[in-house]
Formats: sequence, C-alpha cells, structure tokens
Amino acid sequence: MRAAVTFDDIEGIELAGSPKGHRQAAATLVAWAAEPHPDDEATPADLLSSAAWHLQQAGDVEQSLALHRSAVEAGETTGPSARVLLHAALVEAGQLDEARRVADEVRRSSPGIADIAMVAETFEMAGDLREANRWVGIGLNRVDLDTELDAIDDDSDLIILLNVRRRVREQLGFPPDEIDALGS
Repeated sequence: MRAAVTFDDIEGIELAGSPKGHRQAAATLVAWAAEPHPDDEATPADLLSSAAWHLQQAGDVEQSLALHRSAVEAGETTGPSARVLLHAALVEAGQLDEARRVADEVRRSSPGIADIAMVAETFEMAGDLREANRWVGIGLNRVDLDTELDAIDDDSDLIILLNVRRRVREQLGFPPDEIDALGS
C-alpha cells in the first residue's frame, strides 16, 4: 500500500511547468486516486480534480473534462465541489450548454457560499453577467447580512461573493447600493 497523501504532496507536484510535467503529475494523481489510503487528507475526488487541472494546463481539454466528470462521480471534494470545478472547466472549454446544466445541478445541491461565489465568478469571467448576477442573488439569499455583518471580515467566501456582486452590478450599469460597500 502506498503512503498517505497530504495536501502538501498535491501542491508539491503542482509545480510541474511543462505540458509533459503536467501530464506526469496527472498520472501520479490518478494513480493515487485509484489506490486510496485510509489516512489520505485528500479524497479521490480531490485527486482527480487536481489531475484534471494538470491536464487542462497541458492543453488536454477532453481528457481534463473526463477526469472532472470522474471526480463528480467519485464524490465530494474537500475544497470547491467537484461539480463547481467541472462547471469552470466546461465554461473555459466553451461547452456552455453542459456548463449551464452542471450549474443547475450545483444549485439543486444546496451549495455553500464558496461554491456559489465560484460559479458566479466563473460566469462573470466568461462575460455572462446576467447569470453571474443570478448566482450572486442565490448566494445573498443564503446569507443573513444583518447577523453576519460583524463576521464579514473573517468570512473570505462572503467577501468574494460581495466583490463579485459589486463588479457585476457595476458592469451591468446598476447604481451602487449599501450592500456594494460591504465587500470593499
């Protein structure tokens, strides 16, 4: 049995800079995912998502998307949800119809603020400001700004969501409001 994998191990191989290095890193991560260790910090889905990122960096888009889909099937990740990472990869690959279907799956899964913020930001970066604004609204509906206002400085996910909201509203031509000032 292999040794347990830590997040430091994963970050250590993320230093691969060439396409060949990224492919080798992906192969290592896929092998680790195929042989889980009970003391692994990372889930198989984490390992597959990381491998998918490496293949994306190497320019192997279809193989990367296949690994993202495998990560979704493997279960939850410890960081952003595997579906959120698949959504971002699909948007980047220009597969917008499937990306929207995956975003709907994310929405139906009762995502946390971090995942909502990432979907909103992905839509923003893709230039789909209407969808980004919709996702920001979904996020704000899950937050009680009156009671969470004191904790905003300690909640980086909420700050990201509020900053995406401010940028999107500005690009859509909406006037600033009291919520826009919260993320700054």
